[in-house]
Amino acid sequence: MASYDNAYSRFVALARIVLPLAALGLLSTLFLVSRGEEEGPSLPFARVDVEEMAREQRVGAPEYAGLTDDGSAIALTADAARPDPVQAGRASAETLHLRLDMPDGGHAELTAASGLLDMQAGHTVLEGGVHIESSAGYTLDTERATAALDRTEIVTDGPVEGLSPVGRISAGHMRITEQAEAPGQYLLVFKDGVRLVYDPEG
Repeated sequence: MASYDNAYSRFVALARIVLPLAALGLLSTLFLVSRGEEEGPSLPFARVDVEEMAREQRVGAPEYAGLTDDGSAIALTADAARPDPVQAGRASAETLHLRLDMPDGGHAELTAASGLLDMQAGHTVLEGGVHIESSAGYTLDTERATAALDRTEIVTDGPVEGLSPVGRISAGHMRITEQAEAPGQYLLVFKDGVRLVYDPEG
């Protein structure tokens, strides 16, 4: 029995030395292999990005969802957002996507290179090239558009052009809004120099 205890004690003592050394050897091997496979100084770029995020208070992949007073659902997403350090409830956004689902079943989707969410003003500004797709069959492009957060209203701030269900269309402005004389019904309205090039094939 004493011989067994001595052998076991020697085994435990040896294991306490050998196992940590073996683990250290494996870690060293992995470290050397990983260093050999690096193609560039990726870590400094990651460090700079993290420091920039901390300094600028950037939020990754923010989301906003709400309902307008007339019952439309608004969903906003972005690749990143930066809160305004001076004005509360305001943030700039990168690669902004807005979806508006209206109570009558229609919807509109807007995508822009950048934007500004202003909760106090009650609207979102999309800019840097705005792409608009509507369930009514319109695919449009404009430079800048404003979407209200408290009601169903999207207005382009300048010329808009693209495809309609019956051909190419261009106008000085476009607006999506609820009909005043028919609550619950929504219109996409073009105005100011509207030009439609009819395509019989749609």
